[in-house]
Amino acid sequence: MKRKSFSMFFVKDTFKVGHLVEDTALSFNASQIQHGSDEHQAIRNSYRFRTAVSKMKASKFMKHYELEQSRAKLVFFGDYSTFKRYNPHVPSTKEEYLHYLESEDHVYELLLDLSVYLFKELPFLHDLQIDIPNHGRMYSLDVSRRQLDRQLNCRLSDMKDGHHHRYYFLYMDDELDRFVGEFVKVKRMRRRYQ
Repeated sequence: MKRKSFSMFFVKDTFKVGHLVEDTALSFNASQIQHGSDEHQAIRNSYRFRTAVSKMKASKFMKHYELEQSRAKLVFFGDYSTFKRYNPHVPSTKEEYLHYLESEDHVYELLLDLSVYLFKELPFLHDLQIDIPNHGRMYSLDVSRRQLDRQLNCRLSDMKDGHHHRYYFLYMDDELDRFVGEFVKVKRMRRRYQ
């Protein structure tokens, strides 16, 4: 049985918690891990993943995230009140939340932005799943690097280099519509009655 472990780290005056790596990769002695080995690469990739996630847009509104080999999953909170109930110590306002998740168009733009950012920053990442419950609907993105590269007609991993260059991703409304039509699934959620 593979058990996942929580990892807690400090980012911008708040603690973040996520499911990151298996316990076997967390309990190690640095002298026992050979540089370049699979264990070393897994630890390095999980560190790079945590760093990239902490720098993403709307990262403080994430409920949890996972990395399993080359597949990542991100899940956001469904509304601001739920986010605030579980994270009362996080300094944020409803306006900040609404900036990213106010409308369906904002959710679509965030899905595109996050997928481009993560595939650009993390060359080892091959598949990405993002779930955003919002306004009674579940917006789910499930995309691979190859599919997104083909859709955008570029190689996102080529945009990352060792220097601190800034790349801007500009798109037209029809390109966003094509992205949403191909990769985003919208499902109506059932209400839970108490």
